[in-house]
Amino acid sequence: MNLNDFQKKVLKEASSTSGYGGFAVKSSIRHMERSVLLRESMPEIAAFVAITAEEESATAIFAALKKRRYANANKLKFWDHKHKSGISQFFDLIGGALGILKNEIPLELFFDSLNGNKKEKLWVRMPIGEDGDKKICIVPQPPLNLVSVEPNGKATDYLLKVREIASDRGIDSIFKYIQEIANERNKMLYASNSSVSKVTNIDEVLTKHLSSAYRNHLIYLLIDQHAHQNLVQEALDVFLIILKRIDEKET
Repeated sequence: MNLNDFQKKVLKEASSTSGYGGFAVKSSIRHMERSVLLRESMPEIAAFVAITAEEESATAIFAALKKRRYANANKLKFWDHKHKSGISQFFDLIGGALGILKNEIPLELFFDSLNGNKKEKLWVRMPIGEDGDKKICIVPQPPLNLVSVEPNGKATDYLLKVREIASDRGIDSIFKYIQEIANERNKMLYASNSSVSKVTNIDEVLTKHLSSAYRNHLIYLLIDQHAHQNLVQEALDVFLIILKRIDEKET
């Protein structure tokens, strides 16, 4: 994997955490590395291992939510593919709802030992201006206590935006993604009645799943290294509602 220094530090810091989450991160990183090594010799297995890396990174997030005692985190099923594969599409929807994917919120990530902490943690900052050669930033503490203002001058209601994801459109989007991943996994491992499994777009597959895994490691640190955050709790509540609706849809 071609990672820059910041990305390497993210993986290093995430894998150095303790408990179930730390072991899940280590497992995810090992799968990420192995998928790249198998890319040319065994592309089908490389793709499967990349999906596993993504799911292990989701497991780490579940462990962090439970460790930080978020309400109802115990309802997350660590061994359920739907729960683990659905989280990537859920984060895509959150990014769109909060304006992050549309670059409406200029967020920057950085490591620092703020507030007298001995150990560096991952933080978020929002540039709002400059003073000479200095950049002026808002640094939410904890990092997911985002602050922004709508065009009408009112504070952005991020919790409302997260709740809006639990619409039929959002649920259908996540349900479709879960089905695609399940189908993708089966195509990699099993023959059909007309051919053996074959992956022709391995670079695209690896980019998709390894990028999701890396993002999950970022989110894992933002949860695991910090105290309870309202935005995280709201996102968890909405994600559980969506999973319940998906179970009902399947039934």
